[in-house]
Amino acid sequence: MTEKKTREPSEKPVKVVLHRLAGTKKAQEVSLLVGSLYEKGKRVTVFLSDSGRAAILDEWLWVRAQHPFIPHVLWNGHGEVEDPVVVVAGTLANPNGATVLVIGDHIADQQEASGFSEIHDFVTASPEDEGKRKAWEDAGFKVEERRGVTGKGPG
Repeated sequence: MTEKKTREPSEKPVKVVLHRLAGTKKAQEVSLLVGSLYEKGKRVTVFLSDSGRAAILDEWLWVRAQHPFIPHVLWNGHGEVEDPVVVVAGTLANPNGATVLVIGDHIADQQEASGFSEIHDFVTASPEDEGKRKAWEDAGFKVEERRGVTGKGPG
């Protein structure tokens, strides 16, 4: 099997939501957001830049205390998957045909995300998160900001 294709790169997503977090840790917030999106019936791809971070998120999704289990898979880089949530590391792919992308750390080229109709990214106090809003806007995406995972508006 081959991985499912995303839409043409010229199509921009409906929105990019930047979730501003007070600290520098993201795994718990990412798992809460993924749970919320899953409960709304959305198919989700979660991207992390490396396999170590992907394994940490995978563990968070398995052991979310006081929350229902989220059916998901840590993608091995080959083939398509049927799971509604897939965690992808290293190279962005969409093996489950998701419409929603959650970026767990950072993405090198925002244009790679153009095949998704909804994108969620996180901004923390970490230096690696500086300039995310500008990068998304410079790539032609409409950006909305929220405090945390459930908060409204930036200020």
